[in-house]
Amino acid sequence: MNHKSFLQRLIGITIKPALVLALTLVPLLAHAIDWPKEIDIPEGKIVIYQLQPEKLEGNVISGRAAMSLEITKNNTPIFGAFWFSARIDTDTEAGTALVRDLKVTRVSWPDSTEEHEARFTTEVENALPKNGYSISLERLSASLKEAEQEKKSLDGLKNDPPAIVFSDELAVLLSYDGQPRFADIENSHYKRALNTRFAVAQDKQTSTFYLTSGTFWYSANSATGPWVSTQSPPADLAKMIPKQETDQAAPGKPPKIIAATIPTELVATDGKPKWKSLSGGKLL
Repeated sequence: MNHKSFLQRLIGITIKPALVLALTLVPLLAHAIDWPKEIDIPEGKIVIYQLQPEKLEGNVISGRAAMSLEITKNNTPIFGAFWFSARIDTDTEAGTALVRDLKVTRVSWPDSTEEHEARFTTEVENALPKNGYSISLERLSASLKEAEQEKKSLDGLKNDPPAIVFSDELAVLLSYDGQPRFADIENSHYKRALNTRFAVAQDKQTSTFYLTSGTFWYSANSATGPWVSTQSPPADLAKMIPKQETDQAAPGKPPKIIAATIPTELVATDGKPKWKSLSGGKLL
């Protein structure tokens, strides 16, 4: 039985009393739980990993938990997660909190559908202990602190897709990490670019920019181009550039230089693109 048929059966069946007892995360009397919690089912088992409280507002707490579906006839477990909300009652003298009225707000796993997620969410919520479970205040505080630190670390993370640039001729992407930044080269009248892996320099006397791959040279009036191939770079600058050692043959002509100051991907073709249908004829 594959995992899809298992999920379909699990979602479509009528929950029997015995299965409800098997899916219950804690007994009727709330107590600390040994994680992960394994729940036996006919097709294998469900593994519930430790609930991770992430946010506390008043006495309402919310968080998430990892889960896996380990099917007997499947070598690889199916990993997923569910998100929950609950209420807590604290006992400062005992140093514990009772997590109660658990509500599953969402469940997700690979290849899931909205219909299956909604039904599975209901089934998991019904299986959660009505009397709740206990957790130490120390563990609760640590979990909330970890979640806050994770949130702060992700706030500045950028995941915007890169710009896509197409070229129907041989081209090289000159990528800067932000706007070009330069620093003086000691004992010379040149500056070099700091935030690119390419050798880009500026002549402070003429304000001309130069770029080299070690084989070809280019010049421009701006650090971002347009770059024009040149056969006569400044001799003193050429002496500063170490000779390039590579086993790859140099192209027959200087490639076009495309400059970018934001994350960019270059797609270059040898002439105009030639399209061919894939199997089935649905894509080019």
